[in-house]
Amino acid sequence: MTVDYDGVIIGGTVQGREAAALAARQGARVALVEPPGAVDRRIHRQLLLTALAQAGAVENAGWDSLKHQVSALAAVAYPHLNLDCLATSGVDVVLEPGQFSLRPQLAVTTLSRRLRSRGYLLAPGTEVTVPAIPGLAETPYLTLDTLLALETLPESAVVLGRSGEAIALSQALALLGTRTTLVTRGDTLLPTEDADLSAFVAALLEASGVTLKLDTQLEEIRYKDGFEISLSQGEALSEPLRERLGAASLVLATASHPVLDGLNLSRIGLQPRTIHGNPTMLPVDDRLATAHPRVFACGPALGGYWADATDHGDVAIALHNLLYLPWRKFSHLNRPALLPTTPEYARLGLTAAQARRWFGSAATVVQVPFGQVLKAHYGDDITGFCRWVVGDDGQILGAQICGPGASELMYAVALAVQQSIPLQRLDQVPTLSPSLAAMISVMVDSWQRQRWHQGTWRRDWAENWFNWRRTRRRRF
Repeated sequence: MTVDYDGVIIGGTVQGREAAALAARQGARVALVEPPGAVDRRIHRQLLLTALAQAGAVENAGWDSLKHQVSALAAVAYPHLNLDCLATSGVDVVLEPGQFSLRPQLAVTTLSRRLRSRGYLLAPGTEVTVPAIPGLAETPYLTLDTLLALETLPESAVVLGRSGEAIALSQALALLGTRTTLVTRGDTLLPTEDADLSAFVAALLEASGVTLKLDTQLEEIRYKDGFEISLSQGEALSEPLRERLGAASLVLATASHPVLDGLNLSRIGLQPRTIHGNPTMLPVDDRLATAHPRVFACGPALGGYWADATDHGDVAIALHNLLYLPWRKFSHLNRPALLPTTPEYARLGLTAAQARRWFGSAATVVQVPFGQVLKAHYGDDITGFCRWVVGDDGQILGAQICGPGASELMYAVALAVQQSIPLQRLDQVPTLSPSLAAMISVMVDSWQRQRWHQGTWRRDWAENWFNWRRTRRRRF
């Protein structure tokens, strides 16, 4: 039996709209099914974090002006991906929730449509996970989606979680004048990073005025003209420390989970991985295919700590494998991700500990403070560093950058990793001065100094060569 579409995309994210636009550009007949307002909420969430980080770095930034800025940015964000443009380009836009059905054939059904296709792409959005804390459900807690509804910033706030959103939000609130406490049951702030980098980001938050309470459990939450939170710290101790914490607002910024309820995934054999009953990710292979051979996935539903803050490189590969042969493979390892703190924190690939575990002494760590780049001194703050993990062949295995313009600098690093450009060739790329791109030359120079340090075989060989040359009698 024939089908109506080359691809049906179940969206709710910017990635879903990107896939629809790309498919239409290539001449495919595609339908986009997304819940009304889901993408707008995600865009507002992203813009709010960025605007908060920028406002926190400016003195006397106002809450009203920040809300106006977010609204203005939302009006111009992703103009090529608005629904009118997609419909004009040939995308069949269905603003209804959809689900899979098997009978009589595999299809996506909505309230008014039944869409049959050669393949299907899952790109659903995410929502914050509500932990099972006694009393939490009965309180008027906030999330990033509801924060903008406040008339004024609260005098005090407790941010619950250690997600990237929780870290960035707590720092921004503190810089804007709110007494902020970040509470998490984890014993480190950034669980995916090296311990020293996690401690560095924690120090940034504390310097901004955030009170950190790590390894802390919330036993009970009450609300009466304010929040009263019962905490216990140090569960591994024989007698955990208990205290009560009061705050005007509670912001829930725990780990997010993909919105998969109602998609009827179990009927087509898809079982998301769950933690405490909440779905955390859709398992896929290196082709971004799910357990069903005609269903692919991309976007934050793939899971991971950085799921909501990483690049969109998976969209093109998932769509290609949905529409064409031969299939392409996707690497989950070298995906850049951004933490919108002040200054920014960007990361890619392996950490130093992971590289040493995999490659041993063949992995070299190169780290340079941002103060060694002249461009950084043009601003008010030179706090930060650039760390690369480099293999013995000069290939970048991982990178962590914390400093002004880290997101822009990480673009060059990601390009070098993707194109397998070693540091020996990366040093040949011309850079302007003063610019943050000068950090590339500084990093390569630091790496070369480590390679030519006294006691290394290169330095010993070179010194022997020079000694032999000096002792030879010249004939002319």
